[in-house]
Amino acid sequence: MIVQEWWPHGHPGCSWEREGEHVADWRLEVLGGARLLGLAEPLELQRRVAAVLAWLALEGPTPKYRLAGMLWPDSGEDTARNNMRQLLRRLRVAIGADLVLGGDVVSLSDRVSTDAVELEAHVFAGRHARALALAGSLLGSLDFDDCPDFEAWLRRAREQLEGLRRRAASAEADSREQKGDLPGALHFAERLLVLDPLSEEAFRRLMRLHYLSGDRLAALALFERCQKMLREEYDASPHPDTLALVRDVERGAVRPRATGSPPGKRLPLTVLRPPVLVGRAREWERLEEAWKERRLALVMAEPGVGKTRLALDFAASKGRFTVFAGRPGDSEVPYSLFVRHTRQLFIERPELPRGLEPWIRRELARVMPELSPGEEIPPMHNEGERVRCLDAYSEVLRRCTEGLACFLTDDLQFADAASLEVGAYAHARFHEAGALPRIIDCCRSGGLSPEVLAITRRMEEGGLLMNVALEPLSPVAVGEMLESLDLPGATSLAGEMTRYTGGNPLFITETLKHLMESGSLERGWPERLPPPGRVRQLIQQRLERLSPLALQLAQVAALALTDFNLELAGEVLEVSPLSFSAALGELEAAQIFRGECFTHDLVLEAVRGSLPAALGALLHRRLAQQLERRRAAPATIAQHWMAGGETRRAVPFLVSAAQTDEAHLRRAEAATNYARAASILEAAGELEEAARLKNRVSWT
Repeated sequence: MIVQEWWPHGHPGCSWEREGEHVADWRLEVLGGARLLGLAEPLELQRRVAAVLAWLALEGPTPKYRLAGMLWPDSGEDTARNNMRQLLRRLRVAIGADLVLGGDVVSLSDRVSTDAVELEAHVFAGRHARALALAGSLLGSLDFDDCPDFEAWLRRAREQLEGLRRRAASAEADSREQKGDLPGALHFAERLLVLDPLSEEAFRRLMRLHYLSGDRLAALALFERCQKMLREEYDASPHPDTLALVRDVERGAVRPRATGSPPGKRLPLTVLRPPVLVGRAREWERLEEAWKERRLALVMAEPGVGKTRLALDFAASKGRFTVFAGRPGDSEVPYSLFVRHTRQLFIERPELPRGLEPWIRRELARVMPELSPGEEIPPMHNEGERVRCLDAYSEVLRRCTEGLACFLTDDLQFADAASLEVGAYAHARFHEAGALPRIIDCCRSGGLSPEVLAITRRMEEGGLLMNVALEPLSPVAVGEMLESLDLPGATSLAGEMTRYTGGNPLFITETLKHLMESGSLERGWPERLPPPGRVRQLIQQRLERLSPLALQLAQVAALALTDFNLELAGEVLEVSPLSFSAALGELEAAQIFRGECFTHDLVLEAVRGSLPAALGALLHRRLAQQLERRRAAPATIAQHWMAGGETRRAVPFLVSAAQTDEAHLRRAEAATNYARAASILEAAGELEEAARLKNRVSWT
């Protein structure tokens, strides 16, 4: 029997295991009720049977008659023992199996997995989102007032599980914030407050994240709730830390958490995220028009002009939303954007993959093999099969975004054409019925490939898409932006700042960072700055102040792109990932990283530009070796071998990528990869093999 990847595993008493391994025959669910799965129909457990199984699952082997004394406290010893024997016999007869093993000391069979045990295992293993997906109080509403010892244990066990959930919500909120995922951090901070509604610290965390997400009013409203709670529950006033936080919110001085960051001068939050969106009234009206007409809104602008900020603020004004972010390197791997975010949503909402119909699961397994481990999915042969695949993917997208007001795709210029085709198909399919949330896409001007441009033109001609062009800020808007930052001396620089930056908001904030770090902001406009618009040079100056390890970590991240994580960086640089703590703090303090991601793609480009050619080639080769070992996407491995100067080693991976493209009837991508491989083989003198691949190009 095979179980899919999202099933919990790996804890004593939990036998649901990975692909190819034995899994439990029975599943005991004691969170939110008490039932046993493994028969044709779920078996709802009687009160004392549930008590015995829950105890053994959580406490382990126990003297049988200790349990009997707890569950029949008013009976004599002989009666209690007889009742326990009868209980276990009835359970054995009802299910046809022995789940409680042993004589005087009994234990739960390892053929039984238990949701409460899995919750513990997930928390201890750091799988916090999966732990929080296991909801419900231990044994639900079952009452044991007549069993005082067991009732006392049940209260303690329930509190311990709630404590684990609080721990998981807190840790996941911290992790999301460190990675720069503020919507995710907010979600888990809200979960924490639900789990611990009388915690002033939980209120403070949520206030701070609301402000960092741009919702100052929500942060202040939360403070009012906190005050009321403290007054009613404890007859107390807010802690000084809470009062200091609310003062910072009012002034716009809250700072992102940067664990392990080195001491030194910190930049105000107003510079990192200006508190007021200025100069965008016309574009906001265009977005409102697209919203009313249920058209996809495509926000186009030069890098740094503020398309993401505008889209996020607009989406937040409409309700709940989620963000799909394209990353450099996505365009080389078909469906990479779609698969990455679908996997993340499946982890956060495990009921989604469990509810997929067999035909949808089968189509999705083409790009997510873990959904049908070991099963070979045949390639597509005709357009009808390709449309069926798109029907499945668009339905998955609909279910993943159900209940949201909209979803936003950022950095569309990096996205792969296959994922964008899924989005366009879903939008067209569900447009009339209104079954899909509104869509807002953000893209660099001139950044779309010809294939993606063709998709957007067809959608615009069909009335499904509206272009929203974003221009740099006017001189008046630059003045308003500087005034909103509440920085001494900044407002007086509006004229010089407009001329120097051309009204580009990112260039404005980067210039302000430079002026503050150099101590020249309050002294007026400096005599010397890099030539106008050269924001990369300002970033380069920040890079030069980094320690060697911090700079190397950033350089690996700039080359690894979508595959980057600290474990991979440790393997490439041959150091322990644990040694990156101080380096990460430096990168966050310098506003190079937010969590493990670059703060802006222009920053990524500046880091990549700082690499000497020989060092860049070496890092590409080391990345290729490590990604081969990890069985990463063949197209990605090929790119690293080519960038590392080992073009011949890229050939088998280019061919493998082309074969995958062919299996999805993506003939243009397949032809490109075959042609690249053939060109390399020709240069190496392997003419016969090159000719064979050229024939494949002609066939596709």
